[in-house]
Amino acid sequence: MTSFEAFVAGRYLHTRKKGAFVRVMVRFARWGIALGVFAMVVALAIANGLMEEIQANLFSATGHFTVAHLEGDIPDTQAALARIRRTPGVVAASPMRMDHGLIRPTHSDAPPSPLLLKGVDPASAHGTSRIFDSLAPTPVENLKEGEILLGATLAKDLGIRVGDPVAVVFMRLDLGLSGLQPKMAAYKVAGIFNSHIGEYDKAWGFIHINDSMRLAGSDQAEMIEVRAASIDAIERTKPAVMGALNGSDKGPWLAQDLRDTNRALFAALKVEKWMMAAIFSLIVLIAVFNIVASLVLLVTEKRRDLGVLLALGATPGQVQRLFELQGVRIGAVGTLWGLAVSVPLCLVADRWKLIKLPSAVYDFITYVPLRLSLLDIALVAVFPLLVAWVASRFPARRASSVDPVDALRAE
Repeated sequence: MTSFEAFVAGRYLHTRKKGAFVRVMVRFARWGIALGVFAMVVALAIANGLMEEIQANLFSATGHFTVAHLEGDIPDTQAALARIRRTPGVVAASPMRMDHGLIRPTHSDAPPSPLLLKGVDPASAHGTSRIFDSLAPTPVENLKEGEILLGATLAKDLGIRVGDPVAVVFMRLDLGLSGLQPKMAAYKVAGIFNSHIGEYDKAWGFIHINDSMRLAGSDQAEMIEVRAASIDAIERTKPAVMGALNGSDKGPWLAQDLRDTNRALFAALKVEKWMMAAIFSLIVLIAVFNIVASLVLLVTEKRRDLGVLLALGATPGQVQRLFELQGVRIGAVGTLWGLAVSVPLCLVADRWKLIKLPSAVYDFITYVPLRLSLLDIALVAVFPLLVAWVASRFPARRASSVDPVDALRAE
């Protein structure tokens, strides 16, 4: 009897002889659901794209995670590097040290600017950081002691060019003739990088790790940057590295990535994603009222037909199911329309980066990314169908409760 219910449902939805008002309401319901599905898909795609782009940009300048020792500097940097590089899933590893300071050119009276200075190993730094892809005029592998690499924004603000000498005041105290004084060092600018990320280009600098160790009075690295095969592989690679260093016990090693230090940011992005989806789902809920109204009117209009069907042997359950099927069909058509427009649009807009963002306002992202997720599309597709089915149950029950004798007598 399923074909009978589907046949009658289709005839009621596509009749042309009468019921023009019902047909108009059905069309509005379909268009409303299509609009809601379109808005939900685009909103989820934007939220996914923003999260992926922020993660990708954050991890572009650093390793996927850093390994440090709880007691301070790494006891044996080379041995730790060897164990980490042998760990499955590790693509690259590089030692580093970090310092904060102020920088200013020696040839001008420009005020100093804050600087996050990283001491890196020129031989392995490029393997863990993509920020050196834009370095000019020489690659990071040619970095020598006494030289420094600066961001393009910082160099422009201070009027610094390649080859200029600069002075750096470190946030470290040294005992001098007049007491405790901040440590100072002079460097020659060997290159300028342009990552197109404002936070990096205006406040980061790189020096040789030997200079950094000499400044700290140590012969070991402070941390080791590790790059996995992908961002998604961090969850597998980080425990493997910790197992290789600590063994079976919880040892003195710890690992941390930018998602740990920016946990609040990524949590806010996830909440924003589902809040946007919930807000746009109201469009679907509003459209569902048209489904209820159109089916109620259809039940009233087809009261005599329903009486005939029940008198000829159709069961109330069959009548209820055929009206539920009508509601699901209305929702399905609207959902298909919405997906047919939104999915290709997101793919094209993301592939060709059609929606640009002003670089002066958005440092990390230059366009609106729209990244589709199969799970999100499945949820968006199921939601209107489920809501349409629930909404159609009231008029369907009303239709199934029609008394055939009263319906035929009224005619």
